[in-house]
Amino acid sequence: MRFRIVTRKIHKWVGLLLAIQILFWFFSGFLMSFMPIEEIHGDHILVPAQSEPVTLQPQTVQALAAQLNTPMTSLRAKFWLGRKVIEVTTPEKIVRFDADGLQALPPIDESQVRQIITQQVLPHYDIKTIRLLSEVPGEARGREAPLWQVELSGDEDPNVYISAQTGDIVAVRTDRWRLFDFVWMLHIMDYDERTDFNHPLLYLTALSALLFTISGIILLFFGFKRLSK
Repeated sequence: MRFRIVTRKIHKWVGLLLAIQILFWFFSGFLMSFMPIEEIHGDHILVPAQSEPVTLQPQTVQALAAQLNTPMTSLRAKFWLGRKVIEVTTPEKIVRFDADGLQALPPIDESQVRQIITQQVLPHYDIKTIRLLSEVPGEARGREAPLWQVELSGDEDPNVYISAQTGDIVAVRTDRWRLFDFVWMLHIMDYDERTDFNHPLLYLTALSALLFTISGIILLFFGFKRLSK
C-alpha cells in the first residue's frame, strides 16, 4: 500500500514538471517532421546547379605545389562565374587559382557576390544589403569566417551566406529555417548554442520522463489488479 502511494506521488509531481517539456517535444517533433527539409535548407530559392566536371592533370598539381611551397591537404576544380577555378586547401587557408594560367585569384569582392546571387538565386529576390562578416552569426553557425552576408527582400526574408574564401553559397536562412531552429532548440533543450543534445538538462529531463512512464505502468498494473478483484 505504501509503495503504491509513493509511486502515485512520484508520478503526479514528475508529471507536473514534465508536462510543458513533453508538449514542447511533441509540438517540435511534429513541426520538424512536417516541414520539407529541402525548404528548411533554403534550396527552394536557389537555381538548380548545372556544373560540368573539371579534371586536373598531374603536371597541374605539381606546378601548384611548386608555386605554393607549402603542403596541400586537398584540391578542388570547378566552374565558378563562367571560369575554371582550382581551390587549393593548405593547413592555413584556401587559395584559388585560375585553372588555365594558374594565376592566384584576388579575394572575392562585392561585385562578384552580386554575380553569384544573380546566377544562383531565383530572380524575384532583390538584394537589400551586402556585408562582409569577420565573425559567424548565430544563424550561420558551423560555417567559417569570413562570410559574405546577402540580405534579400522577398518571401521569408532570406539571408544568403557566401564563403569569402571559395565563393560558394554555404548557407541559406529563411523565416522557415528560423522557425525550425527555434523548435529544434525546444526539442534538444539547448537554449544557448542550439547544437548540443548531450547535456545534463536533457539527460535529467529524459530520465524524469522515463521515471514518469515507469511509475505510470506500475499504477496501471495496480489499477488492473484492483479491477480483477
